[in-house]
Amino acid sequence: MIKSSHARMLMLIMLMAIAVPASPVLSKPIRFATFNTSLNRNMAGALREELETGNSEQARKMAQILQLVRPDVVLLNEVDYDSSGRTMQLLREKYLAVSQAGLLPLDYEYAYLAPVNTGLPSGVDLNGNGRSDEPADAFGFGRFPGQYGMLVLSRYPIDADHARTFQQFPWKKMPGALLPVDPEKGTPYYSTEAIELFRLSSKSHWDLPIQVGRHTVHLLASHPTPPVFDGPEDRNGRRNHDEIRLWADYIHPTRGRYLVDDRGQSGGLGRGEHFVIVGDMNADPQDGDTVPGAISQLLNHRLINSRQTPVSQGAVAFKNVGVNASHRGPAENDTADFSDRSPGNLRVDYVLPSRSFKVVDSGVFWPLAGEPAADLIDLSDHRLVWIDVTLK
Repeated sequence: MIKSSHARMLMLIMLMAIAVPASPVLSKPIRFATFNTSLNRNMAGALREELETGNSEQARKMAQILQLVRPDVVLLNEVDYDSSGRTMQLLREKYLAVSQAGLLPLDYEYAYLAPVNTGLPSGVDLNGNGRSDEPADAFGFGRFPGQYGMLVLSRYPIDADHARTFQQFPWKKMPGALLPVDPEKGTPYYSTEAIELFRLSSKSHWDLPIQVGRHTVHLLASHPTPPVFDGPEDRNGRRNHDEIRLWADYIHPTRGRYLVDDRGQSGGLGRGEHFVIVGDMNADPQDGDTVPGAISQLLNHRLINSRQTPVSQGAVAFKNVGVNASHRGPAENDTADFSDRSPGNLRVDYVLPSRSFKVVDSGVFWPLAGEPAADLIDLSDHRLVWIDVTLK
């Protein structure tokens, strides 16, 4: 990140945009990104109403970051779902398509959104407090259906007709599922009724075929539950592990045979397909509260190219702050700025391509204090992560 004038910063970004064009083939780099924007509100419709004004400071900052980084395909986590599509339309037309701080606007011609499990009532007491109508009793924690939703924006066509979603897949259907157990009684934590209907995905899992010239790239998007806010049974940690495992099994030639999507189609991804896994996985390889090895299911997967880890210098500045000083993982790899007391900064956001891709560049948008655009990152406790890839 350049430490000089804002004008020089804009020139650098414009050069980056020229160097990474939207190409009809995969011989030139394509930029994939994931960004937990924290564009969630506590009431249904509140985000849409805020965006209608065209003056949402948080949305303007989000748009400015995207205009700086200029990803070709990006997953936005924690954007409240709006079945009318109006929220998506407002983000594109009133923020991304409008120049922010003199930057070139962004026109994402293609987009995808679908229902998620957050806030969707299960009708069952899931947390054992005697009530069944609270946010924690939804299929995914949420105050209303669609809170903390997902949205994909793309410069390339999304084949929505062949998209696969796993919003409704039952957790119990996963072989060897880590369903929580009461540590004192040694019995299942969830009631028989709850286990029968409990869905694995806390939001959803999407396989979106994206057409890049004659190539199809499967964007595998998700947002597993945080592995906290539970008890000694570790119900959220175990669910987080298995939500991540779903993708590890899905891309495996044989292990994904048990999976059934929301249209009733069985099986995982076909052999030899190109894919990029994106999302806030809420799992750090070495620190935090995840079940050991949760994200390693992807990082060590033989079909995933995870050799190049996106980094930033902004994260390094917090290396010795609070609990971060005791972390085992490299600070430069962190993608989220959490409480300095616990859990500290972590690497939880990922863009992981298949081995059929070569990673030519990558990064985490986390400028140092005092650098251009450093005032933008307070819109969320997460940072945008991106990679540039070409086909080998």
